[in-house]
Amino acid sequence: MSQQVSATNGPAEDDLIKRQDRSEILGHGQEWPDPEDSDQWPDQGIWAAEARFAGTADGPDFQVIELRSELARHLYRTTFPATREQLVRTLLDRQAEQPVLDLVSALPPRTTVDSVGELTRAVGLPVEERRA
Repeated sequence: MSQQVSATNGPAEDDLIKRQDRSEILGHGQEWPDPEDSDQWPDQGIWAAEARFAGTADGPDFQVIELRSELARHLYRTTFPATREQLVRTLLDRQAEQPVLDLVSALPPRTTVDSVGELTRAVGLPVEERRA
């Protein structure tokens, strides 16, 4: 077993610092209220899963990002060009989620697209532009 070497302190000073830190932590542990015994315990707050889609005006729309990602995950480059019917069949074969199927199924009949980007625009999803 190797010994830990400290460039600032010796082993005795390191042990002293550890004991001091441990006693401070244990001392402060008594200051926290017990949630079951106290009426002053703060509320549980909002978890990220609920707050994530709160709809900030300048923040990203994660539902749109998820839909675009799902389209790209299920539709390969070799899928295109394709009609609405071919896209729906491909999505069904690749077991796409229902929201993705609904989105593509809402296209007008006989619609043909040449890429995922064109499909994304055709279904009305915003497309992120790459910065030059």
